[in-house]
Amino acid sequence: MTFTIPTVDLTAFTAISTHSDADRVRAGQALVAALHRYGFAKVTGHGFAKDEVDQAFGWNQKLFDLPFADKVKAPHPPGPFPHRGYSGIDQSGAPPSADAVGNSSRKISGLRESYEVGSEDDDQQQNIWLPEETLPGFRNYATSLYEKLAGVGSVPLNAIGVGLGLDEKERDALEQLASHRYSQLRFLHYPAVSKARLQSDVFARLPAHNDWGSFTMLFQDENDGLELRDPQTQEFIHAEPEEGTLVLNIGDMLGRFTNDYFKSAVHQVAVPSPDTAADERGIPARRSIAFFVGPVPSHTVATLPRFVSSDNPGRYDPVRFDEYGAVVSKYHYQVGNI
Repeated sequence: MTFTIPTVDLTAFTAISTHSDADRVRAGQALVAALHRYGFAKVTGHGFAKDEVDQAFGWNQKLFDLPFADKVKAPHPPGPFPHRGYSGIDQSGAPPSADAVGNSSRKISGLRESYEVGSEDDDQQQNIWLPEETLPGFRNYATSLYEKLAGVGSVPLNAIGVGLGLDEKERDALEQLASHRYSQLRFLHYPAVSKARLQSDVFARLPAHNDWGSFTMLFQDENDGLELRDPQTQEFIHAEPEEGTLVLNIGDMLGRFTNDYFKSAVHQVAVPSPDTAADERGIPARRSIAFFVGPVPSHTVATLPRFVSSDNPGRYDPVRFDEYGAVVSKYHYQVGNI
């Protein structure tokens, strides 16, 4: 179907001195409206400059262009934790989703490879690095990129608080959903593949799923394929790449926090849109960089009272983030299948 994903400019939150409080309210309300309706939005004015995006994708290419024997010098361990290092194609299965789409997707093998990075200050999951001589400068760059994107994550969070008109206590509760130390950076590469293979019931670049953190920020290269499901029509919509934008999608924790006022967004990476799909020679490689924002692992996420009423009773019990993640992560990866 033809559909344009809402794009919201958050420059009012990154260029404070040249914008008024009224500007910030308008931008915040626009973001809230998009996230309430769809669970996702495209965002500009986020504070991550074009040259920084280009540099990040340059490192993405250097990383995944390494020989396989070099990439596995930083192997993701055989289990969901620590969720760090390199995972090869078919090492990860479909993340779980609580509906029929997700249930069927669990049987599909993913055609992607990834490299996970956390904060160097994370005391629960230590980073797993390539030897410096394998990719000189990568550790230093990835560490700095994590820190930069952790800061960028405060921009949409601030906009959401303003757009919802939260009071100080409620804003404090919202801010607890974003931990600088315990978020996660992921470099992603989807190798070139035949269209027929992607259209089979056996393989997918990334099967339909929800993210189980608070929200996700995604930068994608010029090759499309990301699809987001409209929560009202249940149809998947192509999130075509646009220079300078990031795709913001709601995760399970913000869904629980708002009693589904913001719904956790189902998304997938599939065959590109008809206008850009490749011919029989195949679909080109695709690269993306995701930053998953979540709370401190021991934090208990509870629904904000303003989202509960006699007409809209609470849907969720309070839950510790690490306990929730332990359940969900069991379905995220089928390890040992390299």
